[in-house]
Amino acid sequence: MFAKLKTNLGKLEYSQLDKQVDYGNVISYFNVELPKLDEVLGVIPEKYRNAFSMSVMKINAGVPAHTDSGIKTTINFYVKTPPCKTVFYKTPTKPTTYQILNQTNGVLFDEKDLEEADSFVAQEGEVWCLDVTKPHAVQPLEDLEERVAVTLATDTYYFQEVCSMLNDTGNI
Repeated sequence: MFAKLKTNLGKLEYSQLDKQVDYGNVISYFNVELPKLDEVLGVIPEKYRNAFSMSVMKINAGVPAHTDSGIKTTINFYVKTPPCKTVFYKTPTKPTTYQILNQTNGVLFDEKDLEEADSFVAQEGEVWCLDVTKPHAVQPLEDLEERVAVTLATDTYYFQEVCSMLNDTGNI
């Protein structure tokens, strides 16, 4: 469901550009420029990089249990991390799901149908690979103003395939 990378880029500098998409005014993705672009892309073998897109993700509230739209796996480089627990759930057999306006293949889940499987609390500078085809949520542990991560996301490769790539580059 998730894996912590050995890589820690510390305070990752970035320049936020135009907005790509917004989900319910809670999660927003923006185009991004990075001074340390080679270090970020370096976690993935060069021959696979064209299957990944990069953005900056900003979250301003708790995120209910969901699966992501349009991607299978993401690698999050956490830039600003007020204490939040990222929770993954066992996939229920008959879940109650719904979608917000611009979701495509992703869905939101009724949490009464879910059982927690595992969780983590990311720290600034840490890098985590997530299987976003599995139900997951972000639960603030205190007041949340803004959570920021630079993301490398793929709609081509599944979590285990990306973990294999990260192993090839010595990052897990």
